[in-house]
Order: sequence, then structure tokens, then C-alpha cells
Amino acid sequence: MLVKFSVCNFLSFKENTSINLSATSLTEYRTDNIFQSPINDLSLLKSLVVYGANSSGKSNLFRAISFMKWLILTSSKESTSGDEIMVERFKLSTETIDKPSFFEIEFIVDQKKYRYGFEVDREKVHKEYLYYQSKTKEYVLFNRILQEIELGKKFDIETQKLVTITRENALFLSVCAQFNDTLSTLLTKEIREITFISGVNDLSSSEYTIKMLNDGKFNFMVNNLLRSAKLGFNEVKIEKVSTQDILGKSDIPKDLLKMILKKNPENNIVSTKHDVYNENNEIESEEFFDLNSEESLGTRKFFALSGPIIEALTKGAVLIIDEFDSRLHPELCKAIIKLFNSSQNNPYNAQLIIASHNSTFINSNNKLFRRDQVIIAGKDKYGMTRLESLFEKKIRKDASFEKDYLSGKYDGISIELDISNQLNLDL
Repeated sequence: MLVKFSVCNFLSFKENTSINLSATSLTEYRTDNIFQSPINDLSLLKSLVVYGANSSGKSNLFRAISFMKWLILTSSKESTSGDEIMVERFKLSTETIDKPSFFEIEFIVDQKKYRYGFEVDREKVHKEYLYYQSKTKEYVLFNRILQEIELGKKFDIETQKLVTITRENALFLSVCAQFNDTLSTLLTKEIREITFISGVNDLSSSEYTIKMLNDGKFNFMVNNLLRSAKLGFNEVKIEKVSTQDILGKSDIPKDLLKMILKKNPENNIVSTKHDVYNENNEIESEEFFDLNSEESLGTRKFFALSGPIIEALTKGAVLIIDEFDSRLHPELCKAIIKLFNSSQNNPYNAQLIIASHNSTFINSNNKLFRRDQVIIAGKDKYGMTRLESLFEKKIRKDASFEKDYLSGKYDGISIELDISNQLNLDL
């Protein structure tokens, strides 16, 4: 369960900037859109939507979370021992040139709340720490300044021997997890299950959906989700065939097939089952269409999303989708949001975080998001991104959210294109 994420001096984030999934005292949609965490008096949001103009920093927020995950999962590997830490500081200020980048995550694992963070530059880890909360008090598990690492009383004393072998460009938490420290392994597993999907590469998660369809436990769930979208077919079939059979028998252009096979080494052919009707509009037979050549890009994107959606809902995990509404019908997007905001369909309290340009999601008639679930990303003239929820902006409950957002009242849209000067389009 994600509670809060903070970043500073990374890409367009110059100052400490956060997204917070702690539910506020707002009264709207409390039954569906929030859930009670195992921590006393802490309710969490099931979903967040991030709005903002192009180049406002929405994707940079997701890149920051992705970077933190990547460094936690890879920094202890021997193959990275001599590598630079591929962190990108805020480049538009002289104040940040010699400062490390900062990342912090607060999350709940095994009914305990943890706060973990670090500061890094290209060469080394400057600071790293881990705390856990008991009722209203925080306890230090470990605290690191450069290569000096102090362990708290609650941290496994056996990890003391790992202090001396932790490289300056490796995270201590990652090293502890590599050597099977119980707590560190538990925490890194939780972070590993944060899933990112980029709208720029809509079909990147298709292989995972295929993997789930090959698992009898999840096949029914994925097919049920696909059927509920009413995309014109009622079942998806996965067939494994040899490369020669594919190249020899398929009507798909050979260049396209070779590209598909390169990305799909297991040679899984995905087909969608359609009903064939007679002159009396009765089902006469069935016809299978190749997903990659005979279905629309929107259908293929929803197929790619289906696996990660089911995984998140069954594990109670965090799913992050950039350019969420690209190629998908607004009603289908709303249905996905409602899945996560539903008590019935989201029993394990999975969390969905999306970036979108579709303002209809915050139309009051749709009743999809509370004011603390709507984040506006804005970039000032100095290139610095700020994030602020409608609740933090003190927007009234009866405000016309969509209309006001589009009018620029929330500082989340671009200035109109200046066409007062004639464009020189001579070739």
C-alpha cells in the first residue's frame, strides 16, 4: 500500500515535491474511493489522476518512482559495481548543480508503516535511511551518511556484517535484500510489485497478459475483463506454434511477423473469437481474428492492460499508467477507474495512479474522483514542476471542476498557441 512518494532535484522537480495517497477529511465518495489501512486512523485513496499541460512534469513524476524502484532492485548487483548511478538532477538552476537527488517512499507492508529514502548523485549514495512507525512514534531501523551506517535496535543485528561490503554506489537496503535479510526482502518485494505502463509504448505489457492467459488461475479473470469491455469478441485464445509454421501459413506481412516474433520469442499467437451469424441473425459458427493484424490499436492496448489490471486487483498492488486514455474510449477508461474505486471488484485495495488529458474524468456528473484524488501538475517559467491537489488548492465541492480546469483556473493547461506572428512555412 502506497502512502506517499517524494522527490527533489530530479528532472523537472527542483524542490521537494510529493504525491500523498492519505485520504483527507472530505466526505465525498468515502464508501468506494478510500479504504481503511491497518494503521490506526489512516485511510488511503484507491486512485489518483494527474493532470497538466504537455511538458508539465506528469511523466517525470512516474519516471522518479520508476528510478527509485530500479535503483532499489539493481544497485546491489555485482554487474553494477563500477557503473555510474544514472540519476538526472534538475539542470535549470545553479543551486542544484552539486546537490544529490532525493527520493522517499512511505508504504505499508505486513500491517506496518515504513518510511524509506535516499540521496544519490552519479557517483555515490550520500544518505539512506529506513524507519517504521508504531502508533504515533517512528523508530529508526538504519541510518546512513555516506559509508557510515548505523543500525537501530529493531533491525536485524546480523546485517551488521553487510555494512562493510556495501559499495558507495549501492543501497544498503538492496544489499541486505540480496543476502536474504527478512525485512529488506519483504520491503523490496513490495516495491518490485509497483507496475509501470507507458502510454508511449501501449503494447509493452502484452506479453504479461499472454502469460496470465496461459495460467488457468487467471485465464477466466482476464477473459471476463475483456468480455466486459464489449469489444466485439467473447474470448481470447493463445496458441503456441513454431516459427516456420507462422511464417509459412500466416497472411500477415512477413516483415510484421518477424517483428512480432522478435518481441514474442515463445511464438504465442493471440486470437479473438467472434461469432458468425446466418441470414436470420442466429449464431452459425465462429471466426478467429489475429489480435495483432485484425484488431484495432485500442483493442490491442486494452488487451495489454488487462493482465496488469488483473494482477494489481488480485495482489492489492500499485498500478501506474502514463497517458492512460490514449487510444481508449472514455467510457472504457471510466470503467477501469471504477474497477479500482469499487469495494466489490477491488477487495485487496489495489491502487491506480494515472496521468491523463481527458478532462471528462473530473466532470462532476461522472463522480469518479474526490478532490484529494485530482493532482494538477504545473511548471513555472523557471522550469520547475509543482504538484497540488484540488483539495490543497481549496477548490469548493460544488465547483465546475472540468470547466474550471479547461479555462486555466487550476494552472494545469498550456497558454494558447500564439499565432499572432505569421509562421514562415516556405519550403
